[in-house]
Parts: sequence; structure tokens; C-alpha cells
Amino acid sequence: MKATVILTNAGCLLPLLIILNLFFGWIFLEARYWLLLEAVLVLIFILNSYIMARRLLRSPRRNSSVIDVEGEIVEDK
Repeated sequence: MKATVILTNAGCLLPLLIILNLFFGWIFLEARYWLLLEAVLVLIFILNSYIMARRLLRSPRRNSSVIDVEGEIVEDK
């Protein structure tokens, strides 16, 4: 459960890490480790996107009765 929370709270950090590794990873790492790290980051990003999409699709739909600012129920036509 904690791993899921950590992955879904990554936000924009994963794309930033992917881009930074793509441009600067080859400076600090050997070629195979650089490519392996890039592949792992992309797979984590795909998994994170998949989890968030499933969570959005499973979320309950909004109630059909809409309440306006004054607290009155607005009926759909």
C-alpha cells in the first residue's frame, strides 16, 4: 500500500527525472546502466499513469442534483 502511495504522489517528478537522465545520465553512468535506468523510469511512469487512469475511471460519478450558490437545487432539463 505504501508503494502505491509513493508512486501516485510522484506527480511531475518522474518526467523531470526521465528528462534529466536522458540528457545528463550518460555523463555520470556507463551506457548500459544509463539505458537501464531510463527504461526503469519510463516503466514506472507508465505504471503510474495506468494507476491514475484506473483510479479516475473508478471514481464515483457526481450526483445529478446540482446545488447553486444560494443553496437551491437546480433541476436538469
